[in-house]
Amino acid sequence: MAFGFVVDSNNVLGQVIEESGKYNVRVSDTSTVTMSKTNKQMAVLDFEVIDGDYAGGKIRFDNVVWDETSSEAIERSKKSFNTVLVAAAVPDGVQLTDINQFVNGLVGKQMNVSVEWEQNNKGQYNLVVKSHNKFDTTGSKPSGVKRPEGAMLPNNSASSSFGGSNASFGSQSPQTTATSNNSASFGSGFGQSTPTPQQGTFTPNQMFGQGSQTPPAGPDPFANKGQAIEIDDKDLPF
Repeated sequence: MAFGFVVDSNNVLGQVIEESGKYNVRVSDTSTVTMSKTNKQMAVLDFEVIDGDYAGGKIRFDNVVWDETSSEAIERSKKSFNTVLVAAAVPDGVQLTDINQFVNGLVGKQMNVSVEWEQNNKGQYNLVVKSHNKFDTTGSKPSGVKRPEGAMLPNNSASSSFGGSNASFGSQSPQTTATSNNSASFGSGFGQSTPTPQQGTFTPNQMFGQGSQTPPAGPDPFANKGQAIEIDDKDLPF
């Protein structure tokens, strides 16, 4: 058959999300752990829409920063990380001792995220995650609000579906990209751990191995800044 076809915008690879709104998503295995520009541990979550007109569309760069520069910052960090876990239906009592467990365990989990158009410092409008909520059984709900007319498009048009959350109280773009361990996931293991009175929250001592909590066996998970540490399934506490 000779070369020939009709251009069809509905017949393309990938799916671009063209509207803000509330979307049911799955956490993608491209999610990573890295360092923020201010040298703080940062989870970078990527999502894929799983239903509706934009099923398959990507929402990327939802940054959640662990900030322990003050007692107030630590409390905000706990709330930010807990908000994501609760949205993903992680039960109370689960204890984490490593930010890599947070990211690797979320891969494949479902939730609902609210996204809005936000202009970056280059004048480009991208979809940004504004809140994390539990999965909506009634389906995704695009708002009908598209990118502002005349707005500058990102260099890579597919990035029009990218996001960067401000829910992490001052999110920053990652300095480096790390590959998460795709084999490590919460899966059905969520809720199988035995709760203790201190479980359910991140504390600075637990996160950085300075307290009575015994850190996971192996290398210091924060020794290689900007790189996710591979964690075997057996090392996940859930």
